[in-house]
Amino acid sequence: MYAVLILALTGCSSTQPESPGSRYPGTQDGARQLVTDLRTGDPLPLIKTLVPTAEDCRAVFEGELAAKAEAYYGKQFATPETGPIAKPDQTELELWAASSEDLKAKAGNFVHFPGGYAKIAPSLKPGLTFYRWKYVVPGSDLGMAYDGLVYLGSRWVWLPKPWRPAESA
Repeated sequence: MYAVLILALTGCSSTQPESPGSRYPGTQDGARQLVTDLRTGDPLPLIKTLVPTAEDCRAVFEGELAAKAEAYYGKQFATPETGPIAKPDQTELELWAASSEDLKAKAGNFVHFPGGYAKIAPSLKPGLTFYRWKYVVPGSDLGMAYDGLVYLGSRWVWLPKPWRPAESA
């Protein structure tokens, strides 16, 4: 089986390493370039810059979910393991953006996001834009799919499958 990215790095911490991820503008074009670079290079150094801090978790989630996210992502990003995040023939990129408000209203690009977003949408802070993307073989709509990329004012963070912290104990 082809090696897939295993989300495990350094955890929600109070500090973040100098971030090449911050060199990408907080726009859809910036997101597109970032996820393209994840596919075309060694993803681990870039992924390490995307690990959410405790402050990031509080900037994304309201109330109790912020603390759950901090604990959850701390465990998920704890052990560095990675591999290619797409197969070599998955050279085409599909990218969707949805605001917190769209996710709450189940509007716009909500239909392109996993159903778990409906569960946590009420706990998302307003004014954020979340990205979901997929690496596919040209002409196919099946591929390696990811979600949870969000720009927080000065840098990108990655909160994959953000409904999972809500499901954790």
